[in-house]
Amino acid sequence: MKRQQPRKPSSRPAARRKPQPKLPSSKKRASARRKIPASRKVLLVFVSLLAFVILLTGGLYAYYRSLSAEMNYVDPDLETIPSEYNPPTESLDNPLPDIDGIVNILLLGIDSRDEESIKERSDSMMILTIDTVHGKVKLTSLQRDMLVKIPGADFNKLNSANVFGGPLLTMRVVNETLRLNIERYMVVNMRGMEQLIDLAGGIEIDVEQAEIRYLNSSIREENNVFSDSEPSPFVEAAGLQLLNGRQAVAYARIRKLDSDYKRMERQRIVLQALLNAFMDADFGTKNNMISEGFSLITTNISADELLGLGLNTIPKLDADIEQLQLPISGYFKEWPYWNGSVWVNLCDFNGMIPLLHEFIFEESFEFDPVYVIPGAPNSGVKLATPTPRPTEPSLTPTPAVTPGESTVTTTESEPSLTPTPSISVSPSPSATTSATTTTTTTTATTTTTGTTTATTTTTSSTG
Repeated sequence: MKRQQPRKPSSRPAARRKPQPKLPSSKKRASARRKIPASRKVLLVFVSLLAFVILLTGGLYAYYRSLSAEMNYVDPDLETIPSEYNPPTESLDNPLPDIDGIVNILLLGIDSRDEESIKERSDSMMILTIDTVHGKVKLTSLQRDMLVKIPGADFNKLNSANVFGGPLLTMRVVNETLRLNIERYMVVNMRGMEQLIDLAGGIEIDVEQAEIRYLNSSIREENNVFSDSEPSPFVEAAGLQLLNGRQAVAYARIRKLDSDYKRMERQRIVLQALLNAFMDADFGTKNNMISEGFSLITTNISADELLGLGLNTIPKLDADIEQLQLPISGYFKEWPYWNGSVWVNLCDFNGMIPLLHEFIFEESFEFDPVYVIPGAPNSGVKLATPTPRPTEPSLTPTPAVTPGESTVTTTESEPSLTPTPSISVSPSPSATTSATTTTTTTTATTTTTGTTTATTTTTSSTG
């Protein structure tokens, strides 16, 4: 692994702290932020981190250095965002939060059949915070369906940023959307999970009856795609059982049965089971898993810096890991009609930023408001629900279905990455100056489900 050049000192002034931050109610904050045991919340990147932590505790530093060479290191000085997605950044009145002793790393999980490619839709996204000021490790999960503004590509899902410009563009989008200053990333190819699990001898998963047909359909697809490898048998019964690598990865991919949130939960179950298998393995198996795990990582963090971060993390691995998930309840609306029929989350980012800053830094900061998503809570804009088109009766005979047969299509169709012109940016209240006087009347209606719909009437006069 090449040695990283020393980072240049930042010329950015220190962020201004709010003397008396105005935060949401304690009840809402409690629902957004919670502690969970570290033994129950593990991500794939931590498998590699924990691996070299174990080596370090055994005093095998040199061995760790040889294994770390397996990582795909990207020199920050040689990495750039494609020019079409890298326009000049906006000037800010308020500097971004930056506290010595608090390090944020963007973690991206991709699912690529090409081991050399990392510019794939990022199915899993998290911000790992190593906080040596307060002695904590924190995780912020980022839902992939959040609608965000991507420079040069208008509005799109957050997970599309990695396709357009790789991890650097994804970091820029996250930073500009959430008013952060993340400079480090780690990308993990989730497809390598299959090999890791097989090296561990399989993992125990409690499979539900409703999950079996979706799981087996994914296994069938993988067997066809990787026809040069030994095919995996199907899962035949529900209950706690030992799954091989292909079966376990197929389980973690299930989404059409319920939701993306449930898929994230299944991913955590697989990762936890993998960690348990790693901890129970003999030294030779651990060694093989460590070597394979490092090879799955692409990062702009040098070996020495990663070592330092690992040493800072060791004392905190037995403590509680604090977790936040974005979007936060009450600050987003699910919308299934974007660009015609694409499901997205319309988020009030300006409402969530204070909560996020308090969670990561345990302080609140003045910040420049970010763009407003039309249709999101507190946006003042209500999007019209499209009228369904009448369907013509099909003249094609319907094929007979044999009783007892069931067919499941598991192809996860993603929307086109072509920018849509139908959604425009609502200007930030502090970033627009106009000679027009506007009077706005907003009527809020709350439904029985707790969803607030804002109807806005605007009258303008030019002075």
